[in-house]
Amino acid sequence: MKKTVCKLLALIVISMSVFSCTPKDRIKIGISLGPLHERWEKDRDYLVENLEEKGVKVIVREANNDESTQKEQFLSLIKDKVDVIIMVAINSDAAGALVQVAKKNGVKVIAYDRLIKNCDLDYYVSFDNIKVGEMQADYLTRITPKGNYAILGGSLQDQNSTFLRLGQMNILQPLITRNDIKIVLDKNVDNWDPEVAYNIVNEYLAESKDLDAIISSNDQISEGVCRALKEHELCGKILVSGQDAETEACRRIVDGRQTMTVYKYIESLANATTNIAIALAQDGSLPYSQTTVSNGKIMVPSIQLPNMIQVTKENMRMTVIADGYLDEKVVFNGI
Repeated sequence: MKKTVCKLLALIVISMSVFSCTPKDRIKIGISLGPLHERWEKDRDYLVENLEEKGVKVIVREANNDESTQKEQFLSLIKDKVDVIIMVAINSDAAGALVQVAKKNGVKVIAYDRLIKNCDLDYYVSFDNIKVGEMQADYLTRITPKGNYAILGGSLQDQNSTFLRLGQMNILQPLITRNDIKIVLDKNVDNWDPEVAYNIVNEYLAESKDLDAIISSNDQISEGVCRALKEHELCGKILVSGQDAETEACRRIVDGRQTMTVYKYIESLANATTNIAIALAQDGSLPYSQTTVSNGKIMVPSIQLPNMIQVTKENMRMTVIADGYLDEKVVFNGI
């Protein structure tokens, strides 16, 4: 509780520091967006809207999950002489070299929701991804506290996969130790690719259908999982978690194919990032205390927001619909 209060106070101080001064010259901020699907499109739109409302010039570069394209685009943002780059990295390890190039050219870098490793990163803004993993495992184990479980983690190139796994195991390990739960399948999904997830689950089910729950680390993975379950006529019979509250995931939850997802208030993440980026661009420093996270080279100043909630069929309208995050007609259409 104390940690959460400190984080929220830090956000308030950021906002006060940003709004109390006006930059003499127009700030230019670049957004290097590696992955691209529904979740990240929403982040992009929130970031651009918040930055432009504060008079910032924004340059957006979208790599559409191509690592070489992101590298080229990142270097082009440096050539465009942006003050700060907000980066969602495809490869957390490889992106470290790009951050070092930015630093040599006087450009600040914020890792947005994906930590960038082994570099002099200026800031890391994310959600508490360990907590996300705990929420996924907690919900499924409360429904089915005994049985055979599968874990489908995210890309090994994304540090969030490690954080999620830590959270998931915080909940699962005591049950595993008591022999209440057995992990019968444990795989990471390259690039969070639904097709890879589909193949993993389909291959397993071809050999055995003795499975009670699948802790799927995000809704992209859940898409492939649910497709495999459908082919084996197991929809609704095996629990499936998720993350990001994507439209199709919420539709799957409403019609019983997916059990839950974790809805993260990404508008608050975008707002916090906007304020930090402007503060970094103005004087290169942030006049308040914050938590830090090791990226393998330095302890990176960071904020990890606790703003998230488990979303199920029962509270769908009270969460993502009530917030205006998703359209009720789209989620419930034909269901």
